[in-house]
Amino acid sequence: MLGGAQLRAQAPAAVVLTSSDDPTEALPIDGALSLYIDTTRRQALPDVQLMPFRPVGTGVPNIGYTGNQQSVVPFWLRFQVQNATQRPARLYAAVNFWCYESLQLFVVDRKNDSLLTSSIPMGWRTAVSVRPVHNRYYYFPFSVPPGGDYMIYLRVNKARGTQLVPMTLIRQQAYEERMQRDYLFWGGVLLSLLCVSVMSLFFYITSSDGIYVSYMLCVWCLIGFFVINDGFLNQYAFEAQFWLPRQNIYFLFPLLLFYSQLVFVRTFLPMWQTPSRWLHNLSSWALVAGFGCVLMLLIEAVVTYPAWLEVALLRLFTVLYWLPIPIIVAFVATSFYRRYYIRATWLYVVAVTPFYVLNFGQVLANFGLIPTYRALVNFDYYAITALLEVLVLAFGLAFRYKLMRDHNDRLLTSQREQERITYTTEVETLALRNAMLEEKERIARDLHDNVGAQLAFMITTLLHISRQVEQQPVIDGKQQANELRAVVGYARDAIRTLRETIWAIHQERFTLTEFEDRLNQYVNRYVQQTNGLEVDVQIDGDMNQPLTSVQVLNLFRIVQEALSNVVKHAQATRASVFLTTRANGTFHLTIHDNGRGLSLPGSDETLERHYGIRNMKRRAEELGGQFRIYTHEGTVVEAVRGN
Repeated sequence: MLGGAQLRAQAPAAVVLTSSDDPTEALPIDGALSLYIDTTRRQALPDVQLMPFRPVGTGVPNIGYTGNQQSVVPFWLRFQVQNATQRPARLYAAVNFWCYESLQLFVVDRKNDSLLTSSIPMGWRTAVSVRPVHNRYYYFPFSVPPGGDYMIYLRVNKARGTQLVPMTLIRQQAYEERMQRDYLFWGGVLLSLLCVSVMSLFFYITSSDGIYVSYMLCVWCLIGFFVINDGFLNQYAFEAQFWLPRQNIYFLFPLLLFYSQLVFVRTFLPMWQTPSRWLHNLSSWALVAGFGCVLMLLIEAVVTYPAWLEVALLRLFTVLYWLPIPIIVAFVATSFYRRYYIRATWLYVVAVTPFYVLNFGQVLANFGLIPTYRALVNFDYYAITALLEVLVLAFGLAFRYKLMRDHNDRLLTSQREQERITYTTEVETLALRNAMLEEKERIARDLHDNVGAQLAFMITTLLHISRQVEQQPVIDGKQQANELRAVVGYARDAIRTLRETIWAIHQERFTLTEFEDRLNQYVNRYVQQTNGLEVDVQIDGDMNQPLTSVQVLNLFRIVQEALSNVVKHAQATRASVFLTTRANGTFHLTIHDNGRGLSLPGSDETLERHYGIRNMKRRAEELGGQFRIYTHEGTVVEAVRGN
């Protein structure tokens, strides 16, 4: 062995304990660590003490990837601790990671180069219950007396993955407080992730959108990633880590996490219906490769790989392990370049960038391209960035859910409005059809009651003349000539009635002016010129007010029937027609003559038996009004609707 002076000459900077140190904070071990790699794989502490160590620097000790189990090389870390206080210092040397084959700590007094203590070898197969400190990480207790100058050696053996040792030095009195903060932090992280997964399940149940299933898968894989990589499975479900051979459980959930992210981005930024569908197809092949990686982890349970095959599969697994990352980057870049989903892409980039920066930094550190900074191996930082990713994407998916619900509500509202319009249209169509039927019935009744009666009378008269001619020779044709003239008169009346009916139904709308003009034409031509009755027509109201064909025909027929009765029965010389209409549909029609008044008994039942009066009353009722006829300085006929 080398002498004490030679050892001190080779020793790195020491960790000096002072009374001003914060007892709750980790001691500054960075810069005090040095590293030695045991290429012989069998050197003990006395041999290692003689070997040259190289400084680690300010990063985490890291000697890169291992090959296969046969080529695993142990390495040694050491640091010096000096107690400059007047009280003994009880310390923990903590290794804040769990996946090691073995760790063993040695404490050497530098004053006499004597071994003071050594820990039991501990690794991932060592149950938490038999470790000196019952923690998911490895805590090695030791004490340094006042004025003590100790050299601490740590032998590390790690068979799979990157050989790194995130080591810290803390006072034992700070352990409980640090653990409370640690478990409170991780309890909040895992509970938040669980709540987000439940929210995603709710969104899927209510929307049946597959994106929420893929996102829920990402969150579950993230929970598994932290439970595995932060050592909770090793602490709380020790036997479960042996479900997969060797340390493969350590690689499973990071693998699932990256490939679940690929599944999610395929759904969040879909390319399969775009010109960039080749990227979607490439991601499908990548998912097949991911399934192959899972098989690699499972097959080791029944097959022992030869050394050369183990190395080859390890290299292939390393490539496929990180394969989703460049494909996800390609999805993002293509979406930006093609301007497919700009807002969704920005949201995704903001969400995942911090988490992937840490992962990418770890890759660079694993290959020795950058130092292994503590943030790259401290899963607290991964948890914070993962929560940022989950919460930002959860916000985006919740907003997507809101947009989808709003879209569905708009579709439902539009559908209901369309159904309402369809129903209204059908009702209007039925009403129009019913109105057409009623109009046809009115026209048929009008033709039957007027033209039909006149034609029937003409036929009867002509048959009567025909029988008279057959029964006896015509000696004096004066009687037959009078009867034929009467037939001609009825024919003219029928033609006139037909023209009036055709006029009334020829168009759907009339103005009050057009109605007045037509009424004056009728009065002048068929009443005043033919029968000598002087008629005064007065119309009051908005002369541009529209009237329907039903209103025009019924009002016209009431006036026509009333004047016809005046001519036939009243022995009057004058008559007046007065019509008042309003835009709200009310009207007041009055026909008043200066004749001898009603010759029929005055009871309503007696009057209704009169055919013409009954027709006028029915027409007034069709217009929604009331009808009455009475004697007052002649005869008064009224049809009234409203006040």
